[in-house]
Amino acid sequence: MKTGSTSTLILLEMIYVTLLPALKAQTISVQPEVTGYLGHDVTLPCHFIKASANDTVIQVQWDLLGPEKKTIIVFKPESGVNIPDSPLKEKVNLTEQSLIIKDVELKNAGLYMCTLTTFPSGSLTGETKLIVREEQPLSSVVVSAIVIAVILLVGIMAAITYFIFIRRCDSSVSHSVVIDTGWTAMDVSKSSGIERAEDVVYSGVKVKPPRGETTSSNDEHRMPSNADVTYAEVTVLGRKPK
Repeated sequence: MKTGSTSTLILLEMIYVTLLPALKAQTISVQPEVTGYLGHDVTLPCHFIKASANDTVIQVQWDLLGPEKKTIIVFKPESGVNIPDSPLKEKVNLTEQSLIIKDVELKNAGLYMCTLTTFPSGSLTGETKLIVREEQPLSSVVVSAIVIAVILLVGIMAAITYFIFIRRCDSSVSHSVVIDTGWTAMDVSKSSGIERAEDVVYSGVKVKPPRGETTSSNDEHRMPSNADVTYAEVTVLGRKPK
């Protein structure tokens, strides 16, 4: 009997020593805290880290912890997914070992536990706290896109303003002048200080007869020698000198 007992102990020790590295290496990976947003789906990660290729998960179970522990979903390879009656019955599903909660509500916040039954190590557990918020913040990608769009818009508006207003002012200069010629030809370029290399365009020219005189329709095309010529507007157009 002693010999048999000794052999059994030796065999158990050999099995323990053989399995010990695998038992230590097999772990479960969960996130301590996950934030979900009202009306959106949220995933509570749970992953089995294998010690070898032969390690397998034979059951996945998620429970909602609280005053009372409620099992919300169970998966077994031979029977598939089972969802017991709970407030989350129509809202939960699995992706591998991770839990998906659809259309999250504020009341879904709480502490969830993932339990993996594995071979050969047995059961492994991990807990995740779900926090539910009402508003989802903008992602960094969206914020960057908005900033770039604003910068481009400002640049386009600045360019349009430059070409419409500044370039227009640079290409032409308008002067309002009144020149009393006394029917004597004058060099307007000299009298107005305008360079000879520029074209002078007169618009809105009005002839004022001398005091006490009036013009008739027959004299419309004649200009008295002592008439005042009023130039309502002078536009100077830039031109390169020859």
